[in-house]
Amino acid sequence: MTTLQIFDHQSVAVSCDTATELAMCPHCDLVQHLPALKPGEEADCARCGHHLDACHPESVMRPMLFAASALFMLLLANLFPFVSMFAAGNSNEMNFFDTSSVLFAEHHQSLAILIWLLIQAVPAACMFAIIYLKLGMLYSLPARTWVARVLYMLKPWSMVDIFLMGLIISFVKLVADSEISLGNSFWAFCLFCLLHLRAFQVIDRRELWSKIAPSPVPQVAANVGKTGLAQNLKLCKVCTAMVPVTQTHCSRCHTKVRLRQRASMQNTLALLIAATLLYIPANLLPIMRTVSFGETTDSTIVSGLILMWQDGAYPVAIIILIASVVVPVVKIVIMFWLCYLTRLPFSQRQRYSTQIYRLVDWVGRWSMVDVLVVAIMAALVRFDLLMSVYPGVGALVFASVVILTMLAALSFDPRLLWDPLTEQKGVRFDATKNG
Repeated sequence: MTTLQIFDHQSVAVSCDTATELAMCPHCDLVQHLPALKPGEEADCARCGHHLDACHPESVMRPMLFAASALFMLLLANLFPFVSMFAAGNSNEMNFFDTSSVLFAEHHQSLAILIWLLIQAVPAACMFAIIYLKLGMLYSLPARTWVARVLYMLKPWSMVDIFLMGLIISFVKLVADSEISLGNSFWAFCLFCLLHLRAFQVIDRRELWSKIAPSPVPQVAANVGKTGLAQNLKLCKVCTAMVPVTQTHCSRCHTKVRLRQRASMQNTLALLIAATLLYIPANLLPIMRTVSFGETTDSTIVSGLILMWQDGAYPVAIIILIASVVVPVVKIVIMFWLCYLTRLPFSQRQRYSTQIYRLVDWVGRWSMVDVLVVAIMAALVRFDLLMSVYPGVGALVFASVVILTMLAALSFDPRLLWDPLTEQKGVRFDATKNG
């Protein structure tokens, strides 16, 4: 897909049903011309590189077909055997729904509900939302504004791709001592992951909202090359419309619009401190408990990592090391560093701080893979006295750390990295108290 860097008055001849318009970058607040795009082209912010718009061929039918096919594959993944395990003359068959139902039966209700939401409820809700919104473009269905808001709110919490990685790690752990047989539902789930990912790839937020309602023209004149803050304009983070500072709600999606996220720094720091405090017990408490021939063995994240390394499963050990140890620590440190950068003069902030923020925002969710591995092992390894696996209290604590770091990234407003400091007191203009 061709990418266009945009800043000045350049435009493209063939449009994707939209004329050349102004756009405000949600990551650096710069107002710039958004050219009409040819099918297959994307437009990125010229200052920070954030994705602004895309033009996909068959923008109505393709997302709807991908989403409908994904839902059908999810249904098949729940109807047939998922994985079977054979060990020492014993066998156990796992269904896809067992990843949460087994945990619920073992009195780990909070963890069971969390797993069910991340790998079934939220992904299915996103696919239904895409189908509804695309049908709404053809038949003007009601409540499209509310559905679109919910879709992009749920998108970061759909973790079917991480669950697939957890399956691969679990199989590597078990294949040395047992035989693994993949059922029809496993392949249906793999197709569901691909179709789910593709459905999101061929849908674009700006194009979607332009079909729901035209972008409102702000009463305040906007100039290209200046920030919205300097022109008394603010951006609706939901539908990407530009709104005057004096206007409290977006006229397109009716969301309350602020110059910057309210108490962004305070909320981010509070969430990061909570994640830091929980990260210590998350590594000390057992994340998984194995009962074999009446003997109970507790495993922490680090001890499980060491055991896999000693067994020669080096690639999986490295993946777990990166996802469960390196990523959470690095994300917390980088988020603290980004908060510190907002207090420095603009000349001392690095240009790539926004790109670093986007990277840690994306990679942080992959830390959930260890929790999903525990859920898979608990559902698959059920041989009574021979061997059974149960989640430890550390699994829920570590899941809380991942959720807190994700919420911290969502609460951080990257536009603060580009805002100037006031000359009088050397502190930032507090836009969170305005609008």
